[in-house]
Amino acid sequence: MMSLISGEQAAQFRELGYFVAEGGFAPALLQAMSDEMDRVYQDHLRQAQASGDAAAVQAVRNRRSFSQFHTLSPVAAQFARQPIYLEACLKFIGPDADLYYNQAATKPPERGRVFSWHQDSGYVHTEPLEYITCWTAITDSNLDNGCIWIIPGSPKWGLLEHLPEPETGERYGGKTAQFSDESGAIPVEMRAGQVAIFSSLMLHKSGANTSAHSIRRGYVPQYHVPHLIARHTGQPWGDQVPVLRGGRRVD
Repeated sequence: MMSLISGEQAAQFRELGYFVAEGGFAPALLQAMSDEMDRVYQDHLRQAQASGDAAAVQAVRNRRSFSQFHTLSPVAAQFARQPIYLEACLKFIGPDADLYYNQAATKPPERGRVFSWHQDSGYVHTEPLEYITCWTAITDSNLDNGCIWIIPGSPKWGLLEHLPEPETGERYGGKTAQFSDESGAIPVEMRAGQVAIFSSLMLHKSGANTSAHSIRRGYVPQYHVPHLIARHTGQPWGDQVPVLRGGRRVD
């Protein structure tokens, strides 16, 4: 199988903590994932509307992000085993790897919210700590529609303190990394089908979708070693779905 990750990209990952690769996805597969994101959203919206709970309806409309997406979509369950991801696992995790977490993240047009600076490892401290995030552009992701930003090299800063922040009209709720200098930040604009692969210690955020018509759709699978635990409980953590064993794909 032809490699999708070059030696230069692997070296950049080890030096700066990230690189952007061509995912090698067929256009029909990207469309299928886009359709699945819309389907799951509409399913949840219909359920909320059927409940008659106006707050629940508004919560779904504001949410547009669905975790453990592999359990909601058989398309996503297979998508999470695409060759680009398995090759990244083999290169940066090892011959045995699990799907740790995955989500579908949609930013509709004219929604002014940002997602604050954070490290993915800042949410749950796992043992071992570091893993890989594969932020995949299902549709074009750019400055206008809320692409991600990163600070190259920031994984070398180690795990930063994170404090929870409430959701507001300008910001999605989450944890925010505590640091003072974001002068090295760069936007990561991607065409549909490209993948930003980065360390879970990479500082990143996403901007607001200020466009009039462009929907930003991203699929974000993360991969880790098997049998990992959460430090705060000492118990198994994450999706723990095997994708590689002995360097071979697991279905």
